[in-house]
Amino acid sequence: MKYNFQEWLKTDISDEPEVILAGKLEYLRLYLTDAMRSLREKAGLTQDQLAEKLGVQQAAVSKLESSLKDHKLESVLDYLHKLNADLLVAVKQEDELIQVSDNDGMILIDLPEEIEDLAEVEKMSLREYILAAIQNFSQKKVSVREFIESDDEVAVKVRIKLANKSLSEIASELEKMWQISDEDDRRFAVKNLLAGGVSVASSNRDISNKNKDDGIELLELAEELLEKLDKIFEEQE
Repeated sequence: MKYNFQEWLKTDISDEPEVILAGKLEYLRLYLTDAMRSLREKAGLTQDQLAEKLGVQQAAVSKLESSLKDHKLESVLDYLHKLNADLLVAVKQEDELIQVSDNDGMILIDLPEEIEDLAEVEKMSLREYILAAIQNFSQKKVSVREFIESDDEVAVKVRIKLANKSLSEIASELEKMWQISDEDDRRFAVKNLLAGGVSVASSNRDISNKNKDDGIELLELAEELLEKLDKIFEEQE
């Protein structure tokens, strides 16, 4: 049987502090012993076999797996250690959650109730839903339009250079530019776009005559933009 501690916490049983504490202790024991028993069974061990690993009698393992008994923390940790498992513990006070156990590779977080509802809609466990959400977020690809709209230093410079064009126009032209197969032609097309010279479809490599300083600045910006675009399109492949 799997117990739903969170649902129990939402249930109004009594306002007496002693009753509330007793209830929390009972459900903590139920959760802990159920998890311990499940881990042992998953490892394919009997109580006798685990007792041998722990150097105790079978009765001691049976006692550890009983939710009706009080357990020493050291005994619980030893039990879990022999099964290559760890006990994660956190303390919550109002909106603050403090993890007091080893958080190497595992972090406890306090989730809003709506996340649980979303997971239920997707017919996933809460853990499955969160892991899927993290994976989806980490794989999110930045579009050219999103880059141009961003606070990235290069994007800001490009917007200033092409202030006469809309963000959609800039993104569209850069996307078309990336379809130019020849790398040199693509590079000159980007430079000419920034110089306000030729259209994307043109292969004319002449950049508008400007003073030397402006020309160097333009070339540097073009190279920086090309590097950014290269990363964006590489991620989208």
